Amino acid sequence: MENERQHMIERIESVIDAGDLSPIPNVIEDMRPADVSDLLMALPVEKRRILFGTFERELASEVLTFVDDGAAREIIEELEESEIVDLIELMASDDAADIINLLPDGQVQRVLRRISREEYEDVRELLKFDEESAGGLMAREVMKVRRDSRISDIIKLLRSEEGSIEHLQNIFVVDLEGVLVGYIPILKLIVADPDDIVGEVLVSDFISVDVETDQEEVASIFAKYDLYSLPVVDSRGKLVGRITVDDIIDVIEEEATEDITIMAGTGEEEFWERSPVKVSRARLPWLLTGLFGGIASALVMNHFKGSLESVLTLAFFVPVITAMGGNVGIQSSAIVVRELAVGGVSVVRTSGKLLRELKVSIINGIVLASVLLVTVSLWQKDYRLGVLLGVCMMMTILWATLMGAIVPLLLKKMNIDPALATGPFITTSNDIVGILIYLGIATLFIDWIGRG
Repeated sequence: MENERQHMIERIESVIDAGDLSPIPNVIEDMRPADVSDLLMALPVEKRRILFGTFERELASEVLTFVDDGAAREIIEELEESEIVDLIELMASDDAADIINLLPDGQVQRVLRRISREEYEDVRELLKFDEESAGGLMAREVMKVRRDSRISDIIKLLRSEEGSIEHLQNIFVVDLEGVLVGYIPILKLIVADPDDIVGEVLVSDFISVDVETDQEEVASIFAKYDLYSLPVVDSRGKLVGRITVDDIIDVIEEEATEDITIMAGTGEEEFWERSPVKVSRARLPWLLTGLFGGIASALVMNHFKGSLESVLTLAFFVPVITAMGGNVGIQSSAIVVRELAVGGVSVVRTSGKLLRELKVSIINGIVLASVLLVTVSLWQKDYRLGVLLGVCMMMTILWATLMGAIVPLLLKKMNIDPALATGPFITTSNDIVGILIYLGIATLFIDWIGRG
C-alpha cells in the first residue's frame, strides 16, 4: 500500500513538473477524496496548490474537509472569493463553518453574504458557538418528524431527501415546539408497520448533549455508550443539530495532538507553520521556563556548596536524584491526565487515585532506593553514603509522585488543560525540590557520612 502511494505521488509530481496537467484527472479518477487529500498533503506547498487547482468542484470541496487546518488555510488563501463560496455551498454545515473559521475576519461576512440563504442560516448559527463545544462541532442537517406522524410518512421523507444527509442512523422525533422526545433507528423502519404512529414505536430512552458541552466530554460520551450519532439540544431541550462519529474521530486526533505538543513544550501550529521565527516564538516560553528552572536548581546547589566541597562524592549523584524525580513525576502525571481526558477520574473523587499512586511510589521507591544503596555501598565502599542516597531517593520519588498526581487535578479544577502538567513545569519543579531534599538531608547528616 505504501509503495503504491509513493508511486502515485511520484507520478503526480512528474506530471506537474512536465507542465501538462491533463493526465491528472485520469490518475486520481478512482480514488476516494480522503486518499486524494493524503496525496495532496504529501506534496510540497507549491505543487499542492497546482494539484488542487485541477480538481472539479465536488472533489475539491470534499478534499478541503479532509486536509488539516494549516493546509486548508494555505489553499483558500490562493482562491478567489467566488471559488470559496462555490466550495462552501457543497459542504455540510459543520464543514462549511470550519472552513469559514479559517478565513480572515474581514472576509467572513463577505463570504457569508454570498452563500445561499439556507446555508447561510445554518452556518451563521454554528459560528455563534465555541469551536470546541458541541454547538461548534454539530451539523445542522438532521431528519426530524413529529410524534403524531406515521411510519409511512418517514419513508416518503427519506425517499424525497435521499443523499441530502450523510451518515444517517436515526430519525429524531420532536414535539410541536421542537423539543426532542426520542428517535427511531433507520433499521426499525424496515420491520415497523407503515401505518404505525411514530409516538407508539419511538425510542424514548435517548442520550443528548447541550450546545455548550465541551468537545472532550462529547467524545467521552461517544466512547462510553458506543454511539454513532448524538443529538444536540439547546437550553430548552429543542433539537438543533447532531454530531456523528466521524466528527469525534477528528476531535480525538485534535485533542491528542494538542496534548502531545503541550507535553513537549511546543504548539499545535508547528504542524503547519513554515516560518522558523514563529515556530521559535512558540517554543521559547517553554524553553525559558526550563532555563529559569535550571538556574533555580543551580542557586539551590550554590547554597549547599559547603556540603559539596566537604563531601565531593555528593555531586556525582545529583543527576541521578533529579532524573529519577522527573521520570517518576511524568509517569504519574501522564496516568492522571489520561484518565481525566477519558473521564476515568473526577476532581471530586480523587482520594482513591492518589492513594493508589502513593502505594505505587512506595513500592518503586523501595526498589530503586535499595538498588542505589547497594550500588553506592559497593562502588564507594561507604554504606552510610548509600543509606543517605537511598533515603533521599525514596523521599524524592514520593514527592514527584504526589506532584504528578495532584497538579493535573488542580489544573482541571481551575479549567486549565491538565496536559500542561506533564510539560516543563513538572520536571523543573521536581529538579529543584529533588536537589533541595537531597542536599538538605546531606547537610543535616554531613558529619555522619564523614565530613573532612
